[in-house]
Amino acid sequence: MNRKKNTRLAAVIDIDSNALKMRISQLKKGKIADLETLEYPLRLGHEIFTTGKISFESLRELSSLLHGYEDTLSGYGVTNCRTVATTALREAENRSFIIDQLKIQNEVQVEVLEESQEKSLIYWEMLNCLEQMGKKQGESALVCYIGAGTIGFSVYNGKQMIFSQNIPIGSLKLHDMLGNIQAMTENFSTVVEEYLDSILLHIKIPLENGKANNLVLAGSGIRLLAKICGVPLENGRYKLNSLQLRELFKKIRKMPQDRISRKYHLSEEMAELFYSSLAISLKLLKFTVSTTVVSPDVELWDALIRQMLLPKSAAQYQKHVQVSAISCAEEIADSYHCSRLHTECVRQFSCKIFDKMKGAHGLGARERLLLEIAAILHDCGHYVTVKGHLQSSFDLIKDMDLYGLTEEEKLLTAFVARYNEYDVPDPQDAAFASLNEKNRLIVSKLIAIFRLANALDKSQKQKLSELKVRLDKDRLKISSRSDANLYLEQWAFGQCAPYFKEVFGYNPELTLQTDLLQTNQRL
Repeated sequence: MNRKKNTRLAAVIDIDSNALKMRISQLKKGKIADLETLEYPLRLGHEIFTTGKISFESLRELSSLLHGYEDTLSGYGVTNCRTVATTALREAENRSFIIDQLKIQNEVQVEVLEESQEKSLIYWEMLNCLEQMGKKQGESALVCYIGAGTIGFSVYNGKQMIFSQNIPIGSLKLHDMLGNIQAMTENFSTVVEEYLDSILLHIKIPLENGKANNLVLAGSGIRLLAKICGVPLENGRYKLNSLQLRELFKKIRKMPQDRISRKYHLSEEMAELFYSSLAISLKLLKFTVSTTVVSPDVELWDALIRQMLLPKSAAQYQKHVQVSAISCAEEIADSYHCSRLHTECVRQFSCKIFDKMKGAHGLGARERLLLEIAAILHDCGHYVTVKGHLQSSFDLIKDMDLYGLTEEEKLLTAFVARYNEYDVPDPQDAAFASLNEKNRLIVSKLIAIFRLANALDKSQKQKLSELKVRLDKDRLKISSRSDANLYLEQWAFGQCAPYFKEVFGYNPELTLQTDLLQTNQRL
């Protein structure tokens, strides 16, 4: 018998690299209160970072623990539970087998979050904490999450995120990758620092002086640092002094792992986490002018629980992702010397056509965002080559770190930006054919809209303003006023119109009014 869903109760089970965690919360008088949290240590991360796979012995242990957690959920009457996994399962070569077995043995559907999803959810919680601080409003900040397998690295300009990277080094992975070297040298700290420099020194953050005002860090390793430094949790955050962190690193940088464990009463695994987190934190401080590290006490499940119990929060988060993704895309486009005036013009035209075609395309806000980002980034391939700039744009976009976008969404965005007035998707093209039917349809619709919008600023001189778009029976009527020479735009529009009609069944019609003449182009 199915129990009625209790919307005031929610739970998150997090299959982490170091532990299996569960949190049960309830909504009480508009506020979220925890009923119970459980955590059991697992070493999935070590297995993944050293062997690439999760063993079936670990699977059996994980399955057994989940059965115990399910009993706890049943005892509270929780029917709204979300089970998520991050780096450990994300990087496991045999993840499909593990997920399948958990579904069979535990009747649990595990959701493996991609890096961009995981990090943007955590950033959202960190920024909420920053906002509550008040005095930090308007100041730039390097906002980072040091996970077991990755570092989330983002720049906040005081209003929104403007830069985001996911770095494939985490506190646990760093030690596992370089651990074999430790037995070969007494100066292992130099190896760690040089390796971090070889990755981090390539990053240039888009701020005026190249440095942020503040450093905001989160992650279990940072909480451990705060505990060892004797820093208390105040108003939901820790505040660590950079000088104290540097002095601490001087003390431990040449210590063997077992000595660190004994000195600070830590397990071997926690000692590894402590050392790596401290080394990474000090490298991140170099991207700022700050003398302190602010560490909000937030985790991934904070954002998930909030969205499950407070639906308005989910809408606010989606708005945050939209604004941040567009802002980060604009910074990337600037770095490839794309014309901001042209890309903004194409973005606005694309959105106008998309919105007027809402009843015909059946797409939503997420697809609209992909269209906007494609418009912003479509010219970045010119930085690589003029001859093959379309393919270069495609290759660049699909591999970019775009705030909050999944790998699939980046691929769809790259496809949209790949076409101009000469090119349309070819069903025989292997890359396009590799998309499933649903995504081929989405891409085709967005390409039809994007090509039409891009044609309207083919000269990249923004000749058209106050564009008006409306549907009239089987026609899409676009009109504007301009006294400029518009023959190039008319030609490009004519090239793009047939594909638009093929996709939507609407005939695009361009009407241009001028004080000198009036031109109607009907296609």
